[in-house]
Amino acid sequence: MNFIFPPIASYREGNPSPQHPEKNRRFCTSSAFSLVEVALAMGIATFAILAVVGLLPVGLRSVKNAGDQAGAASVAATFAESLRTATSSNSIDFTGTFAGQAFVYTIGGGVSTNRLPSLTIEGATTTSALEGRLSAVVFITPPPNAITPGRAVVSVAWPAASSPLWNNATQKWTQSEGSVTSGMQFLPQP
Repeated sequence: MNFIFPPIASYREGNPSPQHPEKNRRFCTSSAFSLVEVALAMGIATFAILAVVGLLPVGLRSVKNAGDQAGAASVAATFAESLRTATSSNSIDFTGTFAGQAFVYTIGGGVSTNRLPSLTIEGATTTSALEGRLSAVVFITPPPNAITPGRAVVSVAWPAASSPLWNNATQKWTQSEGSVTSGMQFLPQP
């Protein structure tokens, strides 16, 4: 008795029925991800997303701080220019105007400190706690006289909401996140 057996190779290739020649093609193995691999990939993706989300407050604070610093530099430059262009009706008392507020110094007079506690980023005065982001001060010591130019420190600090305090002795702000300070010499306009 002769037994006819199907070729062994067809069983090895995963063909369940050796009688169907169309299924005798080589079995294609498609690679798929296991549950462990999918879970691991989701864990890595979740970690990456959480890391990015965790950095958002730091990035937003940096952007706000950069905007405040740029605004403070612009306000300080404008404040210094208004000091240089202060006018006088009697050549002794000089009045400058910045953000709608007047500041005064006297030729040969004493130290003069003028503070603007709440300015917008554009340099306008405000009473709104939401809009007031900057505080500014001009500290004139000594005022100019007929022989020597005057010296002044113009400084702008942020945020105004924290009510930063200016110290004349140290010429620094306290209770502020940052500040822009510049010293200058000036002669009054005749």
